[in-house]
Amino acid sequence: MISNGFFLRPDLIKALNEAGLQEMQISIDGVQANDTTHKVLANLKKRLQWLREYARFRVIVSGVLGACPPQDAEEVLSFAKQMGFVPRVLLIHDNEGQLKLGSEEAKIFEKLLGQLPKTFVDFSTYRKRLVRDGSAPFKCRAGSRYLYVDEYGKVNWCSQTRSVWSKSLMDYTRTDLREQFYQYKPCHATCTLGCARSTSQLDNWRAQPGFGS
Repeated sequence: MISNGFFLRPDLIKALNEAGLQEMQISIDGVQANDTTHKVLANLKKRLQWLREYARFRVIVSGVLGACPPQDAEEVLSFAKQMGFVPRVLLIHDNEGQLKLGSEEAKIFEKLLGQLPKTFVDFSTYRKRLVRDGSAPFKCRAGSRYLYVDEYGKVNWCSQTRSVWSKSLMDYTRTDLREQFYQYKPCHATCTLGCARSTSQLDNWRAQPGFGS
C-alpha cells in the first residue's frame, strides 16, 4: 500500500494488521511545510510514531529530493532509521512521473545512497543513471506485473498516467494483463516511479514491441 500518511490512526493501523497488509510505503518531501508541499516530517511525525507502535507490517519511508531543501531528505532518512523503518531515497518527479532534479540535489542523492543499507542501494541503479545520463530506458510492465488501483477502483499504468489509460478493476481480465504486459509505454526512459520499475525488472529479457525502435 502507498499512503500519504495523513489519515493514519491507531484503529486504522490495527485494521490493516487484521486485513493482512504486508507493506506500506510513505514518501516524505521534507521537514517543514512550504508553498510546494505539506507532506513533511513535521506534519507526519505523530502518525509515523503510531506506525512504529502498532503496525505489524513492513514500513518503507522515503526521503524525496527536490521539493524542499536537499538536506531535509537526510533528516527524513535518519528519522526513518530511528523508528526502525526501511529507509529509501527518491527523486522528485513532475505530474507525469518524469525526472525533475537540480545539480545540488544530484550530489546529495549520491551521498544519501551511500548511507542506505547495501541491499537497497543495489536497487538504485536506474536512479543513478537518471541523475547521470538524464534517462534510464526499461520495458515497463505496468498494467500487468504492477497494478495501480486508484480510489475509484480504476486500474491505471501508474499514479501519473491516469489520463492516459484506465479500466475498472472489476472488469479486468487475463487478456488485459497480457495486453498491458506487452504494451509499450512512451514515458519509460525518464520515469522515476520505483514501483513500476522494480516490478518490471524480472521481465527485462522478454520482448516488448516498440522498445528500442
